[in-house]
Amino acid sequence: MNELNHCLEEILGINFPEGTKISNATNSTDKVKEDSIFFGLPGANCHGSKYINKALDLGASIAIHNDINYKSTKDNVYFIEDLETPYVGRISLCKSQRNKIFEFLDFIYGEGNKAPYPPKIHAFTGTNGKTSTAYLCHQLFNHLGYDSLYIGTLGVQQNDAKINKSFTSKTTPDIFEYFEILNFYKNNFSQICIEVSSHALEQNRLKYIEEFAATSILNIEKDHLDYHKTEKAYQDAKFKIFNLSSESIKIIDEDLKGSMESYKSIVDINDVTFISNKNRFSDIYYEIIESSIEKTTFLLTLKVNDKKTTKKNIKRFKFTCTLFPDFNIHNLVFALSSIGNLEEYFDENIVNDLSFLDLPKGRSELIPNISSNVIIDYAHNPGAFNFFLSSLEKYFENLVVVFGCGGNRDKSKRSEMLKIAIKHASKVIFTSDNSRDEGFDDIYKDAIENNTLEKVIPIRDREKAIIHGSTLIGENDCLAILGKGHEEIQEENGIISFFSDHEVVNEIYK
Repeated sequence: MNELNHCLEEILGINFPEGTKISNATNSTDKVKEDSIFFGLPGANCHGSKYINKALDLGASIAIHNDINYKSTKDNVYFIEDLETPYVGRISLCKSQRNKIFEFLDFIYGEGNKAPYPPKIHAFTGTNGKTSTAYLCHQLFNHLGYDSLYIGTLGVQQNDAKINKSFTSKTTPDIFEYFEILNFYKNNFSQICIEVSSHALEQNRLKYIEEFAATSILNIEKDHLDYHKTEKAYQDAKFKIFNLSSESIKIIDEDLKGSMESYKSIVDINDVTFISNKNRFSDIYYEIIESSIEKTTFLLTLKVNDKKTTKKNIKRFKFTCTLFPDFNIHNLVFALSSIGNLEEYFDENIVNDLSFLDLPKGRSELIPNISSNVIIDYAHNPGAFNFFLSSLEKYFENLVVVFGCGGNRDKSKRSEMLKIAIKHASKVIFTSDNSRDEGFDDIYKDAIENNTLEKVIPIRDREKAIIHGSTLIGENDCLAILGKGHEEIQEENGIISFFSDHEVVNEIYK
């Protein structure tokens, strides 16, 4: 038995069969390969023990589970009841109690692959903007000379390399995928900028990771009620981000200050940094001085702790960038605040140029090199619609909005989204957006409830809807295509096919 296996056995408290080889560890049969070790763990719909036989058939050398009701006579299947409870063993060198799964993954992937210092993690949650904010933070670190890793909806990106979408289909990886990512990139980075979804927080996917430098809540709107059931449960999940590390900088939009009273057990209000564009006395206050589709200038005022006294010094920084609409400056301020110590990186006495920053594909993306104003954005809930369209309308004479609502998802937001689109647009084309198992007519019926329809045109075929929308805009108008953003699929009646809003637009204007 080699030394690695012996250490892994000690962590788990079991003895492997003689000659056992371990190539990787996974909790998904999709990632089982020859000599994998498979962990069957509780899932959202069923226990992973259900897939143990499949994993072994696919080549797993060992299966581990904590399902007290699952029985097996195979000598390579192990029941370990305390897999997910805090654990400290001889192997563990960590400063706090982690569970056996974390210790196992840290050891199997970390041996010979340790960075001199653990990467600092900058985590962002919020109903809207977490992709843009994490991506902007990642670019800032890279520009400032740090090796950075972005993890989120778009995939994984090291510095400015091509985005890798192969690790996970989720916004936030689970702990197995997280270690897979770190191992793939050989810990060749000092910063991680990661999106954290409400699902991930509710499921404690990143529990026991300790290297969080900053955790941020951008905003909380009504969303994902199909999963969380109530707005309170959704908000509770978001605030769990402040549980990820007691030592992180905790940043939140001041509009959520009134909610803090409910979360005293999670975070002390005195430990939180508040961001506002309304209250000049906030910890971090930002003011947009100039805003156009070509250039935005804003002033950032922050209170900085004096290292010699208990007083706070006022620091002011002026920035210019090419981001718009205004809510993207809100996202950028969160990204800047997450970095910390801005006085080390930026000068108070000059205009700091951030024109190197780009938004991710499909986020407030004004399509370049075409003859009309066409913007593609990922907005797909009422809060995002309101943020986006209310900001966008000031730049153009008329807005034409193309969007749809996903099937088998929260039905309550459909009519609200259409109401907001009607309020801000001269025309609204309602179309398909991953109808899944629902019929388009049923989704449209939900959307039109309690809405006036003089401005609304239903066109089921999304390509035709976009083409028609392009015929309704003039030189100073804008076509806003919402909902899919960077996505390149359309799911209808159980069939997933390729579809890209970008490709349709480029075909129209080629």
